[in-house]
Amino acid sequence: MTPKWTMIGVLIGGLLVGCTGDLNGSEPRNPNDPNATPETKRIVRLTADQFFRSLEVTTGQTWSRADEYAPTLGKPDFNQATQQSQDISVSFVKLAGDAAREVCGEAVDADLEMANTDDRLILKHLDGLDPENDSVLTNLRYLVLRFHGIHMTDDLDSRLDPWAAIMRTDLPADQGERESQARDRWKAVCVGLITHPDFLTY
Repeated sequence: MTPKWTMIGVLIGGLLVGCTGDLNGSEPRNPNDPNATPETKRIVRLTADQFFRSLEVTTGQTWSRADEYAPTLGKPDFNQATQQSQDISVSFVKLAGDAAREVCGEAVDADLEMANTDDRLILKHLDGLDPENDSVLTNLRYLVLRFHGIHMTDDLDSRLDPWAAIMRTDLPADQGERESQARDRWKAVCVGLITHPDFLTY
């Protein structure tokens, strides 16, 4: 065998070892096995304290049941548990939703009581409550940046579509009814942003 083909054989063998473990029949690495992923590259959820603090920073509100459910959300009590848990469990998802609904409801209601929009945290760039108003998209871009750290410069950015759909799908024809629904729709957008993986994980 010529040196050229010998080198090609070595390269192919190396690729096979990389893909299948080795040439002696050992099992390949399972990409679905969390233990096969380096700790520094794993996606983990926020700790209980990080979650509570993130709620406060983004909405200006604190969850009234934070202390009660902190252990359920993984905070160690150093009695039954000494390790911080960051498992994404059904309990965590459910409680995150409960917390989001409470703080978002309070945050939107508080914003609507403020005459100065500069003091608002959720409805900061909103010009009126009509969901068809152009300021809706500007405010949605602001919220995605505030909650997810994603900066969008264009109202036509497709990443806004799911949030815009919450505000503008199946709107009633009556102006008064549209504005009445807008309060609840902004609360729903806020809840969706908090329960999104981009908020809960890093």
